[in-house]
Amino acid sequence: MTIQAFSSVENIIKEYLEHKDRSIQFGKKRMDAEKEYNKLLTKYNGESKNYSLQQADSIYKAYMDMISFGQESEKAEKIFLEAEHKLREVGEILFEASITAEIPVTPSINGQAPATRQVTVAYENGLVIVK
Repeated sequence: MTIQAFSSVENIIKEYLEHKDRSIQFGKKRMDAEKEYNKLLTKYNGESKNYSLQQADSIYKAYMDMISFGQESEKAEKIFLEAEHKLREVGEILFEASITAEIPVTPSINGQAPATRQVTVAYENGLVIVK
């Protein structure tokens, strides 16, 4: 009995799209949190090295947000790169033919059809292009 250890092409495309977007989203949040952290340091005059509890808490929260968003962005980037690698493998199997699909981007709710996204996956010289 053979067990398939891979996802369907639809799942690979969904993973690619979802984690590409998540990586970008968390990357932007990390940059915003870093700006907030630097702004708070400047605002509370870090040179004096004397903060109130509220100021220290604000700076700490901004710093922890920056770290957390950075980690989430890295996780999403890693999964995105794995999905991209899988799509490259699919491209090799299909001799770099393009794939056109309606990919659900939200689950169906109360029996309504899920929202979908028209996607074309193309291959050019070993590169994956998702439109």
